[in-house]
Order: sequence, then structure tokens, then C-alpha cells
Amino acid sequence: MLIVAVRTMGAYEAMARRPFFANRNVKRFRSFVAMERVKVGLIIALEPQRDRS
Repeated sequence: MLIVAVRTMGAYEAMARRPFFANRNVKRFRSFVAMERVKVGLIIALEPQRDRS
């Protein structure tokens, strides 16, 4: 998983062109775009948090 924060879709396309489109080792990739800010921070919970009580 790669999280990228860019200001515009044009900036994303320019950033993605070299590592994704121009690299023959990358067979395919998918992009998921957030249209509004729903998460603050870069921490991703991969496991459910345990109750600490």
C-alpha cells in the first residue's frame, strides 16, 4: 500500500508516470481517490485495537 498526498490530480499523474506507467515490472495498479479529507495522519490500523482495561 502506498499513500500519496498531492494537491491536484495533475500532480498525481505527474508523480505516478515514472514509477507506475514507465516501469515494465509494474503490470497493473489501482488508485483510490478521496474527494474530501476523512482521515488525519498516516497511521493505518492493520489489526483491531485491543481493550487495555
